[in-house]
Amino acid sequence: MQRDVREAWEREQQLLGLARDTSDDRFAAEGLAVLAVEPTVRIVVLPGDPAAQPVGAAEPNSVLPRVVKVGSMSLPIQHTIRGTASGYVAYADASEGNQWASFIALHWHGGVDFYLGTEGGRRWPAETGPRVVFLKRSVAWAWGAFDLQRQAIEQYSIAGPYRAIIGVANTAGTALGNLGVGWAEPGSPMSFGRPEAVEPRVLLTEDLAEWPDADGIEALALRFGARLDLAFGGPGRRHLDHQGPNAGKYVAQ
Repeated sequence: MQRDVREAWEREQQLLGLARDTSDDRFAAEGLAVLAVEPTVRIVVLPGDPAAQPVGAAEPNSVLPRVVKVGSMSLPIQHTIRGTASGYVAYADASEGNQWASFIALHWHGGVDFYLGTEGGRRWPAETGPRVVFLKRSVAWAWGAFDLQRQAIEQYSIAGPYRAIIGVANTAGTALGNLGVGWAEPGSPMSFGRPEAVEPRVLLTEDLAEWPDADGIEALALRFGARLDLAFGGPGRRHLDHQGPNAGKYVAQ
């Protein structure tokens, strides 16, 4: 990968709070995230030239969907679609205040930005319990983000190479939940000694010379799922069912 491309990506990551030198308290919380609830999981794709503007001006509802499909399931509806200084965003209102509960965005440069917010984790099993990040749901959102990126590349001729990013904020002492069938969930009798993240945040990236097709997008999302599980001390398989008829497979949820 050319040095100037990597440097452009790193500058864009700084603007989003997804750089390796971003402070822990601002990680994944910059850009449009300043309008949202506290960060959990954020999924971003950066194109080859973040300064380019291949996405033109259009009626916002024609650019972004309110519902993103992942196989036979749908990600939660984003109620409002509008333009911003950086492109287009669809967001869900939080139950309290004016902060966005989650959002999906397409920037002028053609990269997507999926912010899970309340969809990415919570305290489990009660509001006073330990914080848990939702693994299978994160994989589903990644799959949806990567497929929307595929559609955007086809529609707007967005040039590569590309950097796919998943960032998870405030992870030290946090466990993964929403696991495949047969793995012990937090709070269950079998969860004693469950693995947890030891780092204050998780930043995962993968650089691609070309954006993958539909099959490649699934594989990319599953690779991130495995790496996310490993980052939290797991075996790299807990996004897949461990038991039952779909053992060894990912079932979107």
